[in-house]
This record gives sequence, C-alpha cells and structure tokens, in this order.
Amino acid sequence: MLSHMYPSPVNPTAGIFVHEQVRALIERGHDVRVVSPKGWAPPGLPRWAAYRQVRGFDRVDGVPVLYPRKLTLPSARLGALNADAMLWAIRRPLERVHERWPFQVIHAHMLVPDGWAAMRVAEVLGMPVVATAHRADVLDLPARGPANRMKVSETVTGLDAVVSVSRAIADAAESLGRPRRPVEVVPNGADHRTFMPRDAREARARLGLPEDGPLVSYVGKLVPRKGVDTLIEAMGLLARRPGGAPVLAMAGIGEMRDGLESRARELGVADRIHWLGKLPHDDVAWAMAAGDVFVLPSLSEGLPTVVCEAMACARAVVATAVDGTPEIVDDGQTGLLVPPRAPEALAAALGRLLDDPDLRARMAAEAHRRSEADYTWAANARRMERIYQELVV
Repeated sequence: MLSHMYPSPVNPTAGIFVHEQVRALIERGHDVRVVSPKGWAPPGLPRWAAYRQVRGFDRVDGVPVLYPRKLTLPSARLGALNADAMLWAIRRPLERVHERWPFQVIHAHMLVPDGWAAMRVAEVLGMPVVATAHRADVLDLPARGPANRMKVSETVTGLDAVVSVSRAIADAAESLGRPRRPVEVVPNGADHRTFMPRDAREARARLGLPEDGPLVSYVGKLVPRKGVDTLIEAMGLLARRPGGAPVLAMAGIGEMRDGLESRARELGVADRIHWLGKLPHDDVAWAMAAGDVFVLPSLSEGLPTVVCEAMACARAVVATAVDGTPEIVDDGQTGLLVPPRAPEALAAALGRLLDDPDLRARMAAEAHRRSEADYTWAANARRMERIYQELVV
C-alpha cells in the first residue's frame, strides 16, 4: 500500500481511513506492507520540523510502515513536480522492499502524486498497480494548470485499474482520461468495532457536554471547504426558534477557528458551541454518539468517511448535496440533504429533525442498517480483494 496519507507518531490520525482499509485486508488474510513518504524540507521551515522525528520504519497497530523522506515545499510550490518528488522518494524503497518481500500488486491512494509514481515503479518491477481516487486528485489538482492536469490524465490512462470512493469521483476521473477498464466505485466504510450505537448521556458526560437538550455534532477540519462558516450562520438562525439554538459540538482544528468564534459571538450563540479540538480517533465515535443529529455542511466531498461513521453510530445526518455525499445520504430516508452555502436551508433541516424525535429515530435506524450492509471496511476489503485477484491472474 502506497499512501502519503497514513498515521505516524507526528500525526496519529492522518489517513486513518487508509489504515482501516489495510487492517481489514489483513483480517482477510492478506499480507500488507505500507510505504508512506513524509515531508522533508530544508532547515528553517518549522512547519515540517516535527517530521524529522518520524523514524524511517515503524509499526502502526502491528502494520509495518516505511516512512521515506519526500521533498516538500510550502503552498504546493512544487506544482506538477510533486509527482516527480514522490517518485524520487519511493523508487528505491519499493525496489528494496520487493527484493526482500516479493509483493504482487501496488495499491496507491490518490491518483497524483501517489498513483503516478507507483505506475512508474510498477513498470520496472513488472506488476499491476491500482490507485484510489478520493476527491482533490480529480477535482482540485487538474484545475491548477495544464501540467497538473496532464499528470492526472496520464495516471487515469496508464493505471491497470482505477478505483474511486464514489460515482461522482469516478465520473470526474473518466472525464480526465481513458482508463483501461471502467472505474470501479469502492466506497469508504466505518470500523464497527469503534463506531457503533452508544448511549448519548454517557457520550456527553465523557466529553463534558450538557446532559440534556438538543445537540448537533460536527467532526471535521475547520477549513473553508467544510462549510463551517455556513454552520455558524445556521446556528444564528436557529437561535431565533422557541427555546433557542441547540448545543453544537465542534470536533476538529483548522485555520478558521478564531473567525468562527468571533462570528458566533456576534450572532449571540457563542455559549451554545463547544469546541472539542482534535480528538483521538476512538473519541470521534463518542462525539458522534453525543449528538441527536450529525451535520456535514461541506462544499465538496469525495465520499465522506465521517458520514459512514455517523451512520454506524445510528445517527441521522444533515449534509450538503455535493459530489459523492448524496450517494450515501438518502434524502428523507437516512437524513436530509441541503444545498451548500445555504444557512437558511441548513437551519431548517436541523430544526426539522430536532423537532421530530420519531422522524429522527426512523432515519437513524435506517442509517445504521445501511451502514452495516454497505459501508464497512470489511465490505470495502472484499471489493478490493476481487480487484486485486483480477489484476494478478
């Protein structure tokens, strides 16, 4: 498995979804090793200083992980050369691993830079390579200029198999190149040993949240793409309702935190928002269980793992109808969909579910049922296993 997104001692939750897939594959009897390049930057750039503490080799929950160094510059200044930097970082490590442990297939996460670099190494090693498209690699990266778009197109065309997390992302990938075989959708999942129905009171007590009253939970980065500014505006609108705004538990960190707090004070809802910061992975499940409703107001998503996890916790979801999200949130059945950047619609949907416990319970039960049937890492691993087998015969 090749992925620059993978847990490390510096960031134990980075790429946790890739780690969950690896664990599920191992549980199905596959021998998996991970190569996860981490940033190297010239001295004097404190943003990457912590990565010097990452050892070249480590184990994550028993999974062997190699952490080669990769040239990294601020603000994506490498441009299309980022894929070349990935190749320089992984070529020799992958060749050395193959000499000692002759693996049969490379699975890369993200078409560029990981998939492009894996494709080049696989040509030398004489083996198939599959890459998973997530979102930024087919929606954001091609828009950064013709050189980046060319790299993505080369990858879509040259890979033995392209997998995507949603149909929307698959369509975007197929619009950028001519894949050798149709892009297959393999949705993300949830670890049902961690994400499961839990008692809301226990969850609230664990996180120091109010025991009684309506509560909405959000888990994600506090960055523009997640639409969290719209969520704060919706809280201001909900404050006009009888009884005022619900409690909002915000788990996550990001550049918008100060501005969001300032706007919440202006709207008079600062006392209704609990900022939980960055939570350990296991505590994310408790944050979801604490809420009556889970909300995700993103402007763009591949297929949001947090929604899979909230559904596994038996929570109805209010989310924006963007990219792959409508493929998992069935409007009116497992939750409610609203347009992005629409605080009025978001407030109305949240209010509707908070005011109707029976509707909320029905949606939560159906969300949990579908999660167990379709959105587990075990199901994801079964689908990937079939693709591997088709490639190595």
